[in-house]
Amino acid sequence: MSQKVEYVRVTSEYGLVVRLASLTERGLALENLLAAIGVSSPYDSNDEIASFGPHFGREALDAIVRRLSDLGLTYFDDFFEFAGDFPAWCAFRVSVART
Repeated sequence: MSQKVEYVRVTSEYGLVVRLASLTERGLALENLLAAIGVSSPYDSNDEIASFGPHFGREALDAIVRRLSDLGLTYFDDFFEFAGDFPAWCAFRVSVART
């Protein structure tokens, strides 16, 4: 029996995707994450991942990445940035890989 995959919308405009289990692993509350990113809620989320953005440029995203690292989150293992030059008619979604 296959599991239902729940996708989360992600923005290509300097977006971030965070694996929510990493918060528990690091003893962080969701409120810590939201404060570090400077938002009151994610762009989109499910039980496993949350996405944030759009952010206003490379410098803003770099500052947020530093704040997340200061919280003890590890780039790539716990979160990653999603940015690129894509046409406006293209939409992106992410999910946690199932093994």
